[in-house]
Order: sequence, then structure tokens, then C-alpha cells
Amino acid sequence: MCAATRFRVLGCALLATVLTACSAHARDQDLAESITRAIYDDDLAGTTANFDDSLKKQVTRGELGVLSDRMHALGQYESLAPRSADLAAGRYEYDATFSNGSLLVQLRVDPDGKVAAYRVQPETVPTTASTSANG
Repeated sequence: MCAATRFRVLGCALLATVLTACSAHARDQDLAESITRAIYDDDLAGTTANFDDSLKKQVTRGELGVLSDRMHALGQYESLAPRSADLAAGRYEYDATFSNGSLLVQLRVDPDGKVAAYRVQPETVPTTASTSANG
């Protein structure tokens, strides 16, 4: 195989790898979006539809209702935007934006495409330390 052909084959393989990773990233963002929307809507079946068996067993209707109420306290659900991703580990962070605040959504997806972890944390707002001049 000549050098030019090897270069083309390597380039095609690299492109296929990048496209596959991008496709998985988009799929996982869609998962995070649908789960977040289902939680907001207090929809247990929708929330757990793509969870792995272990995670499904951990979700209760009561906990889902509490989390849904927490989201509703922040107003209307507006969007989910990517914050960071570790594609190799299947770990993603998103900013869930509501009309009156935001939450950090963390997601871990197994290689088979099932959600192995989903966590929501309130966004912390850094406080500015006040300084006073001693005169």
C-alpha cells in the first residue's frame, strides 16, 4: 500500500471515530434532555425509560416528586446546555436553565447506551467577600 493510500485510510478511520463520538455525544445530550423534561413533568416512566436496571431500582415516586417540585420552584424549564464531557468515560455535565435559576445535571452513560447515573445539583453562586477599610 502506498503512503498516499495509507494516509487516506488513516484519515477515513479518524473521521469515522470522530463522527461516532459526536453522534454518541448528541445521543447522550438528547437522553439528558428527555430525562430532565420527564422529571420536570413528574413522569416516572419517562424518567426511568433509559435507566439501567440498577438505577431504575433506586428511583421512587416520592423522590421524583420532590425533585420535580424543586425544579418547578425555579420556574419554567427553558433549556439544557452542555457544560463538560468526558466521552471516554461517558460522563457529561449540563446546565439546566429555568426562568428563575439553574441546576447542574450530571449524567453517566454506559457503553450500551443506558443511563447508569443521573444527578441534579443546585448551582452555587459565588459570594463576594466584603471588605472594609480600617481608617
